[in-house]
Amino acid sequence: MAYISLSLFIILWLIFSGIYEPLTLSFGVLSVLIVIAINSLLNMSGATEAKGSFSYKKFLVHYIPWILKEIVVSGMKTSGAILGLRKFKSNAKIIQASQRTPLGIVIYGNSITLTPGTLTVEVDKDNLFVHALCDSSLNELEVGEMDKRVADLEQ
Repeated sequence: MAYISLSLFIILWLIFSGIYEPLTLSFGVLSVLIVIAINSLLNMSGATEAKGSFSYKKFLVHYIPWILKEIVVSGMKTSGAILGLRKFKSNAKIIQASQRTPLGIVIYGNSITLTPGTLTVEVDKDNLFVHALCDSSLNELEVGEMDKRVADLEQ
């Protein structure tokens, strides 16, 4: 598994950096090795397997397209609020998470932060402290569609 991660990280780094000079390439290799070392130390895959498994197929096929759509929709709402097309009131709330694994909580918190106008400020076991530019974003989180979709990734 470490060889697959190493290969994937190197390929992604090469694609996203676009700079192929020796010094930059050496920094890229060093950063990939540091990420692999930290990942091995944290042993996230072992922590996930202790309480259940994670469906990467569901993640790629169902979750990624849905979260990309949510990012676009939320981006349009946030842009409208910033440009003054609609009124907004920022707020912060504690959102209950139903994920069973640390990986599920991380994906849920990062998904909230990825959607424009929302930010996961703090994670405390099953609670996430979330700040949102618009109250409607917090209401959508309380409805729990994103929470349910992330929980569905855990088997």
